[in-house]
Amino acid sequence: MSSEIKGDECTVQGGETAGPSAVEPQKKDLACILCGKKMFYEERFRVNVCLESEHGVLAYYGLDSCYFTSREDIGVRFAKEGRKFHMIEASVLEAIGVKP
Repeated sequence: MSSEIKGDECTVQGGETAGPSAVEPQKKDLACILCGKKMFYEERFRVNVCLESEHGVLAYYGLDSCYFTSREDIGVRFAKEGRKFHMIEASVLEAIGVKP
């Protein structure tokens, strides 16, 4: 992955690291910001997930307003938009049987 993508700190580009002031209530009925489809809410991990093949796995953890993706193009887009995100290694998703 490109060294230019800085998504592992969960920070807004040019902003501060997410902390208590960034916490918002978890929303269970969200639409994916990439494709608009309803995201699945995983209660155990408190994360919203979209598995749409056009953009790959996208997860959203609303307690700190942070996205998770394994696709570099999505990471680049989020960095340009100033969104907080983490890059997930595709091998991690493959290990749990999910196509990145």
